[in-house]
Amino acid sequence: MPVPVFLALINEQERLSVQKAFAELKEGTFELAGNVETPDELLRLVTKPTPMIIVLSAQFAGNATVPLVERLTANPLVQIIVLLQQEDFSLARQFIRAGATDTLPLSQLPTELPNSLNNALRRIQKLSREQISRPFQVGRIIVFYGPKGGVGTSLLVTNLAVALAAYQPEPVVLVDLNLQFGAVATLLGLRPEATIASLARRFQGEIDFEFLQPFLLRHEESNLRVLAAPSRPELSELVTTFLVERVLQVLRNNFAFILVDTSTILQDTTLAALDLADQILIVTALDLLAIRNAQLVLEMFRKLYPSDRLKLVLNRSNVRFSGLTPEQVEEFLNIPILAQIPSDGQVAVTSVNEGVPFVLRAPNSLLAQSIFKLAASIAGEQFSPPVPVAEEVREGLLRRALRFLLGEE
Repeated sequence: MPVPVFLALINEQERLSVQKAFAELKEGTFELAGNVETPDELLRLVTKPTPMIIVLSAQFAGNATVPLVERLTANPLVQIIVLLQQEDFSLARQFIRAGATDTLPLSQLPTELPNSLNNALRRIQKLSREQISRPFQVGRIIVFYGPKGGVGTSLLVTNLAVALAAYQPEPVVLVDLNLQFGAVATLLGLRPEATIASLARRFQGEIDFEFLQPFLLRHEESNLRVLAAPSRPELSELVTTFLVERVLQVLRNNFAFILVDTSTILQDTTLAALDLADQILIVTALDLLAIRNAQLVLEMFRKLYPSDRLKLVLNRSNVRFSGLTPEQVEEFLNIPILAQIPSDGQVAVTSVNEGVPFVLRAPNSLLAQSIFKLAASIAGEQFSPPVPVAEEVREGLLRRALRFLLGEE
């Protein structure tokens, strides 16, 4: 059955050039299926779970054509070939980064279109074989960012990822983008031979799930998949924003939940992940510097991202010696707190030292219970924790008395 090819072009010159090149192709492999006039029509077209190729003008949606390609290629069975008015390496690279299969200057169309179409066809065939055992889905990318070091972001996101992987049926992957001092592998008791740095060494500009799979570690106890940070700080320089973008796009098409841990520094790779995020969880704590940094970050993020994409997580929410309360934090930052994670030094430190996530080691602890509540808010009814989760997480009198004697309240 021939693969349908749709034309999304802006002028008669482009249309005639494509049709002329198309006439030289062998019959039976591709079929001109029609013309598309508007971006909305194009977006409706790609909601169908059928393979297709779109020949798209670089100016089809004006300055919004690059983000349009990102949205179209969320469906992995859609292949985009972009027509450029003239050779423009910078513009071509933007489209390739957005997910286009190929870019062609109009002058090269007669000779290069057949090669581009055949390349798109091979990718469709390969992806179709993968889809036989794995239904098409578009996963949610959730990026965690702590604007101050030491607020516990890595421990939080690692345990959340394990909880989601272990106690709900959809596949989960955790990406460690704290590229210089990533802690995820250590927190999971893993000793990775493959990391995002070793992936970067082999990356040649194209990536698919088959290529990526060997670099995804498996946490046996939860079935969580992990893309680990580089083993040494200097290897972080191998990881580019282009690689991060392509990796997250591939993971989005193969996992229901893609959790991303990031460093405190707002480097380009972190910003690349934030740009692709469906949710951005800003992690802070009850100390003045952490709250101040969270305020500065929120001011910046509100200019860059829709407000409904931004969420606040308050770690160590039961520590009271700071004089601050969660209610004061909400009022000061003008954002509701999505989750409050209590402090429990014994459970947390033991978990870190043993390399066993506390959601597995101590599921009845207040700390694990708070993570289960956060996981339920993300995954909904399909999340089924191993122990009942109370509506409100409260400490017993004995533990509160102990914390008071230790000076933590």
